[in-house]
Amino acid sequence: MVGEVAYTDGHRGNIVLVGPRSNPKGAALLIPGGNAGKPATKLFPDGIDLLGPELTVELLCMQERAFGACGLPKPLELD
Repeated sequence: MVGEVAYTDGHRGNIVLVGPRSNPKGAALLIPGGNAGKPATKLFPDGIDLLGPELTVELLCMQERAFGACGLPKPLELD
């Protein structure tokens, strides 16, 4: 799952969800302006300072919906 976000430093980037919250590598932030024009990558725990509280909660809920077992409904699939 990939979503576009606005970071607290004013940059826009993406969040990629690939696994459950229990996996430290289950979510990553892609931040523009890395080396050679490639985005820099930070794991969710290392980049949490770039997310506001609402975005942090939304990210955790989406991760739980997609990969967790808490009973939250799955995200809607777009055509």
